[in-house]
Amino acid sequence: MLNAIRRPEPSLSFEFYPPRDGADFGPLAERASRLTALGADFVSVTYGAGGGAAGRREASARALAVLATVSDAPRLAHLTLAGHSRDDLTRIIGQFLADGAEGFMALRGDPPGGSRAQWQPTPGGLTYASELVALVRELTDQPIGVAAFPHGHPSARSLAHDADVLARKQAAGADFALSQVVLDAGAYFGLVERARQAGASLPIVPGIMPLSRSVRRERLELFSGAPLPRGLAELLDGTDDLGERDRAGLDWTVDLVRELLAGGAPGVHFYTVTSSAATEAVCLRLGFKSGDSQRHPK
Repeated sequence: MLNAIRRPEPSLSFEFYPPRDGADFGPLAERASRLTALGADFVSVTYGAGGGAAGRREASARALAVLATVSDAPRLAHLTLAGHSRDDLTRIIGQFLADGAEGFMALRGDPPGGSRAQWQPTPGGLTYASELVALVRELTDQPIGVAAFPHGHPSARSLAHDADVLARKQAAGADFALSQVVLDAGAYFGLVERARQAGASLPIVPGIMPLSRSVRRERLELFSGAPLPRGLAELLDGTDDLGERDRAGLDWTVDLVRELLAGGAPGVHFYTVTSSAATEAVCLRLGFKSGDSQRHPK
């Protein structure tokens, strides 16, 4: 998996979300089958979709098992330290390994009450994502990914401080980073430059959420951590025709990914949310073909 991120040819990966409580896992299997057939180098599964801690882990574990039935792409489990003690996390990591996880995304996560709530460490737990990285590294030599923020983490004192945090994650054992949703190539390249200046040499893969009628402006801004670029806002406001909006959104996303790859991004990581149609369309436009092992994005 790490070789895929570091090779000259861009890597391709997808993030999937377990269904909400009681929902059918069949649609997840169908989406994952279609997308991973495009030549996925790895996939990741978020840490559940509601419910208690045990329910979140169970949903993620089941999603990992479902993905194993449709693809041999390495499967990464998300870990968040929010709401867990160190002992809890040690147990969860072991359970994910037993469930077949082949790597981890080590994240601080949002505090109970949502992303706008004030962060407070869980009693007996950890405070920083770098501490979680170190804990995972104590327990396994599997690949560890971390989050990176083109516009800076909301709690960071500055963009330079945010880059220092990324460097600390690497020092703790992180192998690569996946960025929040990129809406502006310049913001991504600025992140990479700051990271290198801070001493972080790990690959930073840009995250992409294709623009379509199913993705609301609020969701894009939430996942990117920044207001929409003016050109994108004008695109969204420029037509009420949903078909035209989808076509324009596809063009815009394809152009953004091409700019990122041309500028040296090591690959592209797609946040699929609950729909795969727009992601699949973007991948096909970029030259990722189903069943084609010789992928040459263009």
